[in-house]
Amino acid sequence: MICSFAILLSFGYLAVGAAVPYSDLRALLQNSSIQWSPQTELFFPNTTGFKDATQRWSSFEEPTYKAAVRPGTELDVQTAVSIATLNNIPFLATGGKHGYSTSFGELDDGLAIDLSNFNTINVNKNASTVTIGGGVRFSDIFDPLYAAGKELQTGSCPCVGTVGATLGGGVGRYQGVHGLIIDALLSVRLVTAIGKLITVSADSNPELFWALRGAGMNFGVVTSATYKVADLTNGGQVLSADLIYPGSVNGSFFEALEKLAADQPKELSVTAASSYDVHTNSTMLVANIVYAGPEDEGRAAMAPFLDLEPTTQDVYTVAWNELAGKAFFGMASQMCTKGAPHSTYGINVREVSAAAYTRAFDAMDALYATTPAARSSAFSIEVFSNAGPMAVPDDETAYPWRDSSALILLQSSWTDESAADAANKNCEEIRADLVASSGYDDHAVYVSYAHGDETPEQMFGAEKLPRLAALKQEWDPNNVFGFGNAVPTSYP
Repeated sequence: MICSFAILLSFGYLAVGAAVPYSDLRALLQNSSIQWSPQTELFFPNTTGFKDATQRWSSFEEPTYKAAVRPGTELDVQTAVSIATLNNIPFLATGGKHGYSTSFGELDDGLAIDLSNFNTINVNKNASTVTIGGGVRFSDIFDPLYAAGKELQTGSCPCVGTVGATLGGGVGRYQGVHGLIIDALLSVRLVTAIGKLITVSADSNPELFWALRGAGMNFGVVTSATYKVADLTNGGQVLSADLIYPGSVNGSFFEALEKLAADQPKELSVTAASSYDVHTNSTMLVANIVYAGPEDEGRAAMAPFLDLEPTTQDVYTVAWNELAGKAFFGMASQMCTKGAPHSTYGINVREVSAAAYTRAFDAMDALYATTPAARSSAFSIEVFSNAGPMAVPDDETAYPWRDSSALILLQSSWTDESAADAANKNCEEIRADLVASSGYDDHAVYVSYAHGDETPEQMFGAEKLPRLAALKQEWDPNNVFGFGNAVPTSYP
């Protein structure tokens, strides 16, 4: 059935012309024989709308395009994928455009498929489900779900695409309560490498459904996804604390974090990062602590961090749908600004180490002192409970790191290109030290946090790779979906 469908597509586009040179991409997309829907938009460099359709959160090692299409319907997505694959045109489908792996930079002069028109959100309160389009961001779903008395585990950054985050696994503050985002995923509608639209779920293409939950960016374009949603925890009220400490307190903070990780309440999450304070010309530690439960329980759980006497603190109760926008002193909009260089390195941690994080903080402090143009770089750590992820059997999905106690991000960023090498070298040295203390035998990294220089084993886990590679060979043997941290088509 798959082979015959591919043949039909091939004959359908022979009139357009197979293996068209890149220079003819505009003519190919605008050919009158292609029946785009009225809602579909085409963009080309130096034309209105092209930047909006292609600009990413990070400009570091970003893909380049000769054209962009913003499909209006699922059939348009099928058409775009088919045109690209039949004419050997590299392409990338995007939702939030927030991914930052250097592997995206391997795409040169290709076709962008912008899913912004797939922005629908349909909440079924009675069935406790939500179905969203492939272009929906986290910020889009908070209010509709909250209004229905429902919630979904999400990432911390509101501008990230929901589906894109899901396909890598979906870590976040509420994972201790609800598990990873993939654990709530019920089904997707997926355009495959040959342009076929299929449903993928536990009942339809179950092997592919396994692969989508942890390595999903490798297998197709998701036009919509349906999730199981939960009733609001604690009536939708969340205790959140935004804290700033002087850099000298970092060791004590990380010691408290190490003790917490040994017996972490599933409702508690801690995120902390180094930051340069331009007002005092010193390094500070900024933290956000969230408790998804009653205020008295939350304050007790937060006490070890509040007792460290932060120089600035704001402890408040906030509605679930407003948390992402208010956390970290309301810095979400600043963190979502597009177009700056962000060279990011990720590490998964099984054993939290105060000593290692103190060394990492000190190394970042030294970078700020010697390289002022790199003071937007940061060492950050996310300590989310693994109770929810660990409640799901490891072989249930392709995601390999359910036992992680924390995730670390090292962000190398600069305002002058001359600082890039120093900033990146600093992060690479910190990463090597943190990998050694992580509790894993090798570097383990959440694929959505990968820098792009990691091995498949480090991103997907050696135990998962034989099954993943076989599915990759079946569904995408030519690796057309390989620009976002590729699964190999054979293993070992």
